[in-house]
This record gives sequence, C-alpha cells and structure tokens, in this order.
Amino acid sequence: MTTRSLTVLLSCFLLAACSSSGKSPEQGGGTDSGSPPAEDGGSDDGSTTLLAPPPAGQGVQYTMQTTIAASTEDERCKFVQTTEDMWVNHEDVRYTPGSHHFILWNTPYTSIPTVNTQGATVDTTQVFDCVGGPAAAWNTSQLVGGAQAADAPPALSDLPANVALHIPSGSVLVMDLHVLNVSTAPLDPIVLINLDTIPKSQVAQEAGIYFFYNPFIVVPPNSSAKAHMSCPVTSNVTLTTQQTHMHKWGLGGVANLEDSTGSMLQQLYTSSVWTDPPVTQWSSGMALTAGQQIDYECNYENTGTTTIIQGLSAATNEMCVLLGAYYPRDTKFETCSTTGNFNDESNAATYIGSGTTTCQDSLTCIGSAKSDEAFFACMVDSCPGAATALTASLACFNANGNNAQTACVTQEAQCVEATCN
Repeated sequence: MTTRSLTVLLSCFLLAACSSSGKSPEQGGGTDSGSPPAEDGGSDDGSTTLLAPPPAGQGVQYTMQTTIAASTEDERCKFVQTTEDMWVNHEDVRYTPGSHHFILWNTPYTSIPTVNTQGATVDTTQVFDCVGGPAAAWNTSQLVGGAQAADAPPALSDLPANVALHIPSGSVLVMDLHVLNVSTAPLDPIVLINLDTIPKSQVAQEAGIYFFYNPFIVVPPNSSAKAHMSCPVTSNVTLTTQQTHMHKWGLGGVANLEDSTGSMLQQLYTSSVWTDPPVTQWSSGMALTAGQQIDYECNYENTGTTTIIQGLSAATNEMCVLLGAYYPRDTKFETCSTTGNFNDESNAATYIGSGTTTCQDSLTCIGSAKSDEAFFACMVDSCPGAATALTASLACFNANGNNAQTACVTQEAQCVEATCN
C-alpha cells in the first residue's frame, strides 16, 4: 500500500510570515537592540507609541517594519540573534492593523543563515520573503512567542514569578509576520514584541509553549465541517493560557480534558469566532496529569463554491491550531510528538474523523488518494470509532515508507477489525 506522507504535509503547518520590503526593521530598546535606541529608550520609527521597551536589564524589544502592497496577502520574516542568556517570564506584543498574526520562533542556527534549506542565497540582513512561512525554507525548533490579534494577550503570560521560558545566548530567532492587506493602498505594518526577563537565580522551572496542529481539514462548498484530534499529556504539566487559531471559515472551537479512556473530565476552552479568539488564562494554573489527553476540535462553515482545505493562506485555506503557555517544559507534550522534535509535530496525535467510513475502507481511500484534498477527505470522512486504529496505521506507514507493507501488518489487521460502533 502507498500512502501520502504526513511528515511532508505537516512541514507546511508553521504559521507563515515573510517577504522582502522597501524598509528595514529596527530593534528598539532593551538589552538586545540591533540599532541605537532613540532618547525615549525605543526605536526612532515612532513605534514606541505602540509599546515601550522593557527597562534596561529587564528584557528586550524586537521590532519589525515592512510594506505590503494593496490587495495582497504576504509573509515576511526577520532574523535576530540574542546576545545574552534570557529567562522570559512574560511577553507583550503589539502590531498595527492588517496583520493576521505575529509569531517568534527559535531556530537551531548558531549564526544568522544566508542560505535556506533549498540552497538559495537570501539577504537576511533585513526583512525578507519567506513564502510558506519560516519552516518552508528554514529550520525552526521552538515557538517562543507571539499573538494572533493586535491587542490580544500574548502566547506567553500568566506564569508564576519563578517560572520562565529559556532563550540561550546566541540564539537565532526568526520574527514571523503574516499580513492580509485588503485595502486599495499599500500597508506599512509595524510589530513589536517585548521579552520581559527575570534572573536565572529566580527560576525554579522552565516554561514552554505548546502548539498542536491538525492538518486534516476539508470543507466542501455550501457545507459545514470540523477538524478533530487529541494529544496525549506525557507528563504532569500546568497550563497558563490556551487559544485556537483559524481562518475566516472558522466558527470557533472546543478543547476538553479527557482521561486515558477518552472520558471527559472538564472543558478547557471554547470559542465561537475565528478572528480575535478569546484566550483562556489560568492565573493560578490548570494542572494536568500524565496519561490524560487534550481533545480539541475546530468547526467551519463554507458558503463559497470551492472546497477549502488546510494551508497557510488566510484568504484561501483553513487551519486548526491549539496553543498556549505551560510548565515545566516537556518537548513531547508541547509538540504532540513521540520524539519532542518540532519536525515530528503532531505525530503522537489521534485524528478523529466525523464521517461513517470504516477504518479498512479509509485505508483503501488513503492508498488511492492522488491529492492532498483527497487524502484529507479520507481522514475526515472516517468514523470516530476508527480513529485509534486508523491513526496508528497511518503513523506506521509514514514511519516505514517502502517497507510499510511488511512492517505494518499488525496495524492493518487492527484496522480491519475496528468497527464504527
């Protein structure tokens, strides 16, 4: 049996942002300024009216400014490199109207790269095109900050005073700005992020940002649909924030905490909008126990004439993301993976269909799929009772490639035996 590679499909999940511009970004204020700050402690581009930088010695502010043509959706990136060891206890993000989201990623690079993973040389001394998002052409390793809306709570907040996210000295970060300019005039977006730090001596536990992504989205014309999956809680962790990320066909989502058998323990999150979704904040923390699972779904309605599938474009694709801050850090939990490696994002998830197709018939469907849309539809149309066996089969095929026919006999047999009841 041949199957489409889930790893390849997930390589495009990273929320996008990059493209060349006529303006270079400035970094203002804080301890990691890439250009001299103005007298008020911020950059000289007027951006301090959005967000003042942290006091000297208590963090850093990064600023990114660019120009987006009229009636254009674009993705822009900027590399910056830290000059000191940082323990980030809180973040603030501000950006001007028009931006779809802003994300800050850590990378495995030890110096700012100039050649991407496709072998192309890029001028990374300023804002540059990164079509498809950072992960499409660069290596990323960890989500370390961001916000979905201009005045929304940041991804990293509500941590206890002795908990912080670690960004080592010399880390190469990539600023990730996704802009949808629906106006008839050029747009000059500015984004700022403050990383507020505490001394290492104050840190008792390391924090992280979890990022769950479901690629199986198919919304036919004039219909409703949902994307549904669960991720395991691999160790005892405490959540401090949670939110979804969707595009304009999104109707909101729900996240529930379940026990190891799939029985619901309590609702963690709910929303009814895609734009500016609410952020659940637990000021005293939401404790989870190893063996539990987070089950979440995103709901959609397509009133158009073309089928919508998952992808990066806010204008033509959909997404189903659940993210937030937590501690202590567990890379397997935060990536919903078996390895803790961001490249294996969501390979520990169980994908839950909303149709009536059996596990065996779904496998046959996957084996004959000739497009991403067809592959996604095979998963979405599977019945919920097939979820565990179908996901296990898909994971085995993906891990074994050409040897899957021999290596995955057990998983296929379990899929054949699975029922929709």
